[in-house]
Amino acid sequence: MTFAFGHLTGAWLFGKMTEWFSRKKIPLSAWLYLLLGGIISDIDFLLDWTFKTEAHRTFTHSLIFLMVSCFLVYVVLFLLNKSKEAKLFSLMFGSGIVVHIVLDMLFSQGVPLFWPNLLHFSFQGLSYFDPATPSCLNGSYETIKHSLRLAVVDMALGTAWVFYFALRKRIKF
Repeated sequence: MTFAFGHLTGAWLFGKMTEWFSRKKIPLSAWLYLLLGGIISDIDFLLDWTFKTEAHRTFTHSLIFLMVSCFLVYVVLFLLNKSKEAKLFSLMFGSGIVVHIVLDMLFSQGVPLFWPNLLHFSFQGLSYFDPATPSCLNGSYETIKHSLRLAVVDMALGTAWVFYFALRKRIKF
């Protein structure tokens, strides 16, 4: 299970590899869309926490969400007369979502790429995920303890990332 900083780090690494292979710098505004795309799929956690649902890893982790959200970003930016940048920003936003999905496929039970079909795809194989299965929000003591350990690792990644930027003098406190 990867948390927010893990997804941000994955999107950032993707951006750095893109810069290295293309030998072009990604504009700062495009970085914003890439990093936002890297975490937007977990917005369903807000539904879980607010309405006590089990919506995590459903629609927002599917190919439908990827296509619809990229299209919406493109259309909104195009209508705001940013037509030159709309394509780049939409592509970066979608790349962040793809990175998020790949990380979840690598480090979890998988994602429902073809939601509402509940068949979950992961690098370990295919599985059917029953939505009634307890999540980290209402699971057993062991499930919650395991999730907290992973969250601590995620915070360590995030802290390392912030210190990296501080040492490179990219951010100031």
